[in-house]
Amino acid sequence: MTPKGNKTRKYDNPTDLLKAEPLLEMVNVKVEDDKPVVKLAEDKNVALIAFIAPYVAVRISPVEEARAFIGLPDEFGIEAVIELLKEADVKNAYLLVNSPGGAMASSYKIARAIRSNLEYIVTFVPHIAASGGTLLALTGNEIVMGSMSHLTPLDAQIRYKGTTVSAATFMRFFSRASKWFERIRPEEAPYPQRALADKLDPFLMEEWSGLMNTAISYVSEILKLTGYKDSEEIAQKLVLEFPSHGYVITRDRAREIGLNVKNSEEFKRVWSIMRYWLSRYIFEEEMTHCIRYVIPTAVKRSQDTPRKEEENAAKE
Repeated sequence: MTPKGNKTRKYDNPTDLLKAEPLLEMVNVKVEDDKPVVKLAEDKNVALIAFIAPYVAVRISPVEEARAFIGLPDEFGIEAVIELLKEADVKNAYLLVNSPGGAMASSYKIARAIRSNLEYIVTFVPHIAASGGTLLALTGNEIVMGSMSHLTPLDAQIRYKGTTVSAATFMRFFSRASKWFERIRPEEAPYPQRALADKLDPFLMEEWSGLMNTAISYVSEILKLTGYKDSEEIAQKLVLEFPSHGYVITRDRAREIGLNVKNSEEFKRVWSIMRYWLSRYIFEEEMTHCIRYVIPTAVKRSQDTPRKEEENAAKE
């Protein structure tokens, strides 16, 4: 039993807190026990967190498949891991991100939670951190990328006539259409231009504009928490500058934007293990992200002494 007067509960095993998670059935969170990965955490004395979307879809019906996208299960999964890190008083972490993205709100909440609870983060992107995955990558004080790594723009995505399109697409069209009528009256414009302009809905345009401003606000906040002085400028570029949502932002292009990107060659051993860690889950058949973590033994040991003192005091 927990001694009276203790404000926080100390768990004898880091997985105990996870087992107590009431939403455990909907989250895909496990402690990593692979030896090379665990050894890396021990050698560097940092926590390791993997946020991996497998590339293999789950067949949910004869004609439907489901893939991992950032959403509610990931929110609760990352929350559980953060509680474990707080329990162990962990301040530094290596974060492996491989994700196609997902819900903007969930991506923002997860990125903010990670960034707010750790002091120094190095994010590793062995392959793809797209859309909301890019936002998670931005939590890193350093972002490590290789020759096949890429990020993507962070423009807001909306549902439109049965498909998903970028809100920036509509804003760009509005800007282009406005130029058509700078020097002529609407009735003087060619019919195709008049017909297209008539399709613009001012209420939808205002909603889309609001979504873009929300995206800029979220990105800017994460960058500011990470320590970027020019967070607003970088956020504007990531949300507004690129022609499509799927634009491949390589490590060189990311540096041009102003991100603190490091080449994988500078982290040879760590990079190799991160790629190996990714390979263990990338072809799993999962509907949610595989969230794995390691807390180094040195951190656990530092917690043992005060815990034992508490237990002895309770016995007395």
